[in-house]
This record gives sequence, structure tokens and C-alpha cells, in this order.
Amino acid sequence: MINYLCNNLVRLILGAIKSQKGIGGLRRAFYIFCVLSVLTQATKGQTIADYAGEFMELGVGARSLALGGAGAAISTDATAGYWNPAGLNVLQFPMAAAMHESRFDGTVNYDYGAFALPLNATSSAALSILHIGVNNILDTRNALVDLNNNGQLDPNEYLDYTKVTTFGNYDWVAMLSYAKLVNSTISWGVNAKLIYRRLDPQTTGTGLGFDAAIRYTPNDALTLAAVAQDITTTLLSYSTGTKELVSPTLKLGAAYLWKITSDGNHRLLSTVDADVRFENRGPSAQVYAGPLSLDLHEGLEYEYKDIFALRGGYNDLGLWSVGAGITFSKFHIDYAYLNASTQDQLGATHRISITFLLDNPKWKRE
Repeated sequence: MINYLCNNLVRLILGAIKSQKGIGGLRRAFYIFCVLSVLTQATKGQTIADYAGEFMELGVGARSLALGGAGAAISTDATAGYWNPAGLNVLQFPMAAAMHESRFDGTVNYDYGAFALPLNATSSAALSILHIGVNNILDTRNALVDLNNNGQLDPNEYLDYTKVTTFGNYDWVAMLSYAKLVNSTISWGVNAKLIYRRLDPQTTGTGLGFDAAIRYTPNDALTLAAVAQDITTTLLSYSTGTKELVSPTLKLGAAYLWKITSDGNHRLLSTVDADVRFENRGPSAQVYAGPLSLDLHEGLEYEYKDIFALRGGYNDLGLWSVGAGITFSKFHIDYAYLNASTQDQLGATHRISITFLLDNPKWKRE
């Protein structure tokens, strides 16, 4: 039953995108969202797993990451497919985005790519791909010379290094986004997420999840946003028979833009995201009560015209970040530095992202 509803939901969203109309179909899609949520919560033998969806929360785009991971209200480029799909409606031309991040002295590599485009005057779409991988993990399970066959390394036993192999651990996430403009101040968007995980040579997992979002801009200075991530309680099913449920997260965002000078050449943007979770994170969260928890991301950006920007932020882990951005014609390059030296000597993380605007008049939003 759940697979049937999921298939119909994806079909309705794709049909709406293809036809560039589909309001009735998207309304039906919302109803299926609700039914899926009830069914997944009621599925027996499956429990909410704390941090089960953590690999999908690393963030994308060096701009938002330099701002402490606060991207729900400010993302209006191709990265909006990840942060808040409703922000895609600000795009006037197609745009491509990419990011690379290397953590822990190159042990973990994180890559992201996206392509977004306006479909017509009131709708947009995007495809985003995330990949997190660890390579060359040593596998010694078949290398033990086990003289007494007890499965443990005992005296006079050793590892036969000719039998040591390596494998990779990686996650893939594909997001298909659709956004619709209601009027000049309100837009909404949805994501369909396909997930593939490979934990070791024998263990793989797949999942399907959905997000729903809204963006409200009552004036040129203020933006409010809300994103319900994994709104149907995303199911991760592993080849071992294990099943995990990723509980929904409600992300609330706000941003305010000050024009420092009357000509608008110097601007200051403040932004904050609040992640409201329901998976009993307890003292690991900044604020918690029972199963409910709240974590904040804050950021501040100074921008000169649309050419250069300086940024700083503070995230939910108590880590600060800084960054900068610069525009060259159709290219925009962003850099973010995360100071993680206080977290068990994990060191610093560098993020670089680039966006490319396809500003050909024939592709401009109608």
C-alpha cells in the first residue's frame, strides 16, 4: 500500500512539472503526503532511530554553511532545492551549483551538485545530488588466522595481511524539487528524496522521503520560511532486514536585510534557522523537553553590491564559521571555513562551492 502511494505521489509531482499546471494533481499529492505520514507511523516493527538521517543534514553551499547552516530563508539559487524548495521561484534563469568538502584529513569526501530552472512565470524545478563517501576502509574479517576457531585474536594467532581487503562506505541522495508561486509574497515547494546507502560490501539500504516548504516575503527586507523535512517519516530499509525511520524535522527560518547606505550598495543580512525535532535528543540539543528539541543556526553577512560578501556564523554544535563570496560575471564562488578544533581535535573543515548562471534571454522566466 505504501509503495503504491509513493509511486502515485512521484507520478503526480512529475506530471505537474511536465504540464506546468497540475494544481489539482499537486493537491492530490498533498493528500497522499498525509496518508503516507499516518501509514508510516503505524507500521509495526519499525522504530524511530535517533540521528538516522544525520547524513542528509550536512548542508550544501558555502554561503549558507558560512552562515552557521542557516539557509531556509536566504536560499534563492540552485541550493534552494536542498534548503527550501520554495526559494526556487526567485530564480530568473537556469542555474547550476556544485560543492566539494573534505573532512578529517581527506578521510571523508562530500560532494554536491544541482541544476535548477524556471518552468514558467509561476513555477520552478530542480534536481540535486549529494554524495558522502569514505574509501579504503580495511576489512580484516577474513584475515584472522584463528587456530582455535573462537573468532578472537588470541596469543599465537595473527592476521594474514595478504587476505586484508578494502571497501568503501557511501551515501547517495537525489532530490527532485518543485516550487510554485502563489502570489508576490508567498511561494511553496516540495521535495521527493531517493536514498541509497552502502555500509559495507554486504549491507546496503534504500529509502524514500518527502519535504514540504513555504516562503513568505511581506516586504523587501523580511523573509520568513518553514520547511517540514521528512514529513512522511522517511523509511530506510537495509538488506539485513533492519528498518529505520527518520523522524520529521520542522525547520523555521527568518532573515532581515538592512541597507547600510541609501543606494543599497552596502547591505547587512542577519539570518537564523531553528531546527525543531521530535526524536528525543535530550541534552545533546540546545533546548529540549521530553522528545522535543530545538537547535539554532545564526549568521551575519555583509555584501558590497552584488560583487563581494563577508560572512560569519554559529551552528547548533557550538562551532563558529566564517566565509566569503565573490562574483565573476556568470560565476559566483563561495568559501566557508568551519572551526571544529574543539570537537575532539577534529580540526578545520574547508568548503568551496560555485554557481553558474545561464542568463541567456531565451531561458529567462516568462
